[in-house]
Amino acid sequence: MIKRISILSISVLLLSLFLVSCSDDNDTIAPTPEKDMGYVFTMTNSNTSNDLLVYSRDENGNLSLKSSIATMGIGSGGGLGSQGALTLSTDRKFLFVVNAGDNSISSFTVAPNNVTLVGKYNLVGQRPVSVAQRGNLVYVLNSAGTTGAASIEGFTLNGSTGALSPIANSSTQLSLNTNAAQISFVYDNVVVIAERATNLLTSYVLNTSSVPTNKQSFPSQAPQPFGFAVSSGGKIYVTEASASSSVSSYSVSNTGGITNISTLTNNQGGACWAVLNKTESIVYSTNAGGNTISSFNITSSGMLSATQIAFNMGAGNGPNDAGLSSNGNYLYVLAGGSDKIYGYKVDANSLTSVPGATMFVPGAAFGLAAY
Repeated sequence: MIKRISILSISVLLLSLFLVSCSDDNDTIAPTPEKDMGYVFTMTNSNTSNDLLVYSRDENGNLSLKSSIATMGIGSGGGLGSQGALTLSTDRKFLFVVNAGDNSISSFTVAPNNVTLVGKYNLVGQRPVSVAQRGNLVYVLNSAGTTGAASIEGFTLNGSTGALSPIANSSTQLSLNTNAAQISFVYDNVVVIAERATNLLTSYVLNTSSVPTNKQSFPSQAPQPFGFAVSSGGKIYVTEASASSSVSSYSVSNTGGITNISTLTNNQGGACWAVLNKTESIVYSTNAGGNTISSFNITSSGMLSATQIAFNMGAGNGPNDAGLSSNGNYLYVLAGGSDKIYGYKVDANSLTSVPGATMFVPGAAFGLAAY
């Protein structure tokens, strides 16, 4: 009996070794890769009730309307003249939306299958137009319209819930009549603001209490600095919306100093919004006056080396805010002239239209975020 059990055990062992050797062969079945999908967001910006429009993105770049969610705030009913009215957190767990009509912002949680309102938060300043986030900090730019003093103010972000809490003494006024268009973090403690009317780039260093200090202002290399994209290496790429239109690159120090690297004109008119590609080797500008999207090549030092038209959208489209999918394969553009969202497959300096990404939006819609 003992011998028979031993022989049986050896047989089972040999069989298992044979099966293992087969499973290690080259004909193994690979796991099915997870589909690369995401979201694109805009807001209705209605002056009666501002709603967040959520579009699902499939792996081929096509969009479909998933939901419309009330921000519980009120929009402006028209363009805000800004970049960053909708801002995704860097970890893409939260989304922040301005409500320019009632001076508030709304926070949302973003999950693979659901987007949920966390709450609406009232502001000290007037007419919020742009939101910046880094870590547990959120800062808002209030333009105050075409007159009066623009301002910034900060909140701490609960990384678990998405709730916001005002930072004491953080509300800080800019100069009068700045027509400020964007705020962004460049470092954990440095924010930069583009001021269209004053042709200035202004920086603040946040102290240990996350309160703005050490205000510094630097002249823009071309008139009307509008939107800008921030690289991982402390460089910013700023659109300038004058008649000829251009993009300038700058280096920002961790003490708030801003130094020009290069400026390149695209002659398209109304270059206002800027988006970096995934490798930070190209910056795209949407040109509202020229109805085009331009691409600018970037060297390793941050210098702009060449520009070309990546896509001609056609007369009447008036492209404005734009966003890149998290995989870097698709660029989405909100066209205020035609009230549509368009999607494009990214191929370096050229863009190819994705017909299944074209979505109609309300006439007052403004701002765009994507992942």
